Amino acid sequence: MHVGVAEWKTARKPDALKTTLGSCVGVVLYAPRAATGGLAHVLLGEAPTGKIVKKGKYARPAILGLVAELKDQGVPTEDLRARVFGGASMFNAGQATFLQQIGAENLRIVRQVLKELKITLVSEDTGGSAGRTITLFLDDGRVLLRANGRERFIYKT
Repeated sequence: MHVGVAEWKTARKPDALKTTLGSCVGVVLYAPRAATGGLAHVLLGEAPTGKIVKKGKYARPAILGLVAELKDQGVPTEDLRARVFGGASMFNAGQATFLQQIGAENLRIVRQVLKELKITLVSEDTGGSAGRTITLFLDDGRVLLRANGRERFIYKT
């Protein structure tokens, strides 16, 4: 299943979840015992105060929503392990500083929220200046990472 920008989805084995990232951050949550997990495609770090926003657009509501959906499916938060991808600097140096820092700020907020929720961050592939495509396979939690014309599997759960 494809996960679009500012969306999250959950699935169980034998399904797979896939998304493509630039400065956005992909948050993979996986519960090995249940072979269940989810993927959030976070566009920005923090939501503006007092604004009604699309829940998947910002890190905190996206991660909280993903965790809540997994909880509703019987997956306790303490069983979840996180992996984080993306957060690249996709804008050239001649553009505004804000645009240059989107990826780094997204990563900062994602890590903060995971820490607050006491979800262990087991691996990440972040930063740089190239986009990434990730696919989470729910049968065993492996992630296929495609970046810079190369691909590799990440098995750490």
